[in-house]
Amino acid sequence: MIKRSSFFVSGFLLVLVFASSFGIRSAAARTWAQVNDGDSGVNVYTVQALLKQRGYSLDVDGDFGDQTLATVKSFQGSKGLTKDGIVGPNTWEKLVIETNQGDVNVVVKALQKQLNKHGASLTVDGDFGAATLTAVKSFQGRKGLTQDGSVGPNTWAALTGNASSDGGSGGGSTRAELADTILDSSRITLATVHVSGVNDSATAKQNIIDTANGRAARRSSYGNAPGGSVTLNTSMLKGMLTIARSWRYSVSEIAGGSHSATSRHYAGVAFDVNIINGTHVSASHPNQRAFQQKCRDLGATEVLGPGDAGHSGHIHCAWPRP
Repeated sequence: MIKRSSFFVSGFLLVLVFASSFGIRSAAARTWAQVNDGDSGVNVYTVQALLKQRGYSLDVDGDFGDQTLATVKSFQGSKGLTKDGIVGPNTWEKLVIETNQGDVNVVVKALQKQLNKHGASLTVDGDFGAATLTAVKSFQGRKGLTQDGSVGPNTWAALTGNASSDGGSGGGSTRAELADTILDSSRITLATVHVSGVNDSATAKQNIIDTANGRAARRSSYGNAPGGSVTLNTSMLKGMLTIARSWRYSVSEIAGGSHSATSRHYAGVAFDVNIINGTHVSASHPNQRAFQQKCRDLGATEVLGPGDAGHSGHIHCAWPRP
């Protein structure tokens, strides 16, 4: 005689084997990233996009600041979850939205960014078309998931939680992701022409675009500029994002432009800011001293501004050379 408990256990194991064989995973089997206040990158962008699609009002910029923290807590409260502001497995399970071909929204943009993080080369336009469908199915195949092109919890978990490029971190902190987050930020404006008036392939915006695409940033080839290219420093990029939580600002130069021959700009560890909160930098700017101090607090070891020779109209923040 077979005991009922033994039959139940055997049947349950059989169901698990069947589910595993067909790429079906339970919520408990999914591995999710943990995303926290202070993180930045594509996973943060995804959290914000999902909240936005659910009707919450917040900036979708890939930077987990106070606004995102408050919104996450509000969402958690509405779902009966612990309101700790941490996006872990329980919050992800309630937050994700199934996404399919034909959808056109901000969540599709997040999906496209996630797929690009895993090696795709999609245009991030928020339109789930044929190219995105092909990329989804390819990703699902590589992860042992059902290749149905539908982005549900299993696919979202694999996209956000198992990316080698994230190094296992919740928010992602690779150089390319940091640059991508800077590009998405509504609080950072990147110059498309040098202070000198020259427009080349080494402007502040192009430096960040190149970095977001996994390329080295180019240096200018006029004046004292040495030409060539350089890899931008991740500590500097993180600093740029952190500073944006306190002020909106414009970056006039990073690795390009003509500076002193030994400038740290050419080492990829410095950036210049000429506008803070819509006002040009000057000795009388109400935020310029606090801005400089913030750079120092974040690891910059060469900070110059109004009162320093050649810096009356901008702030120069430079991190140590590698």
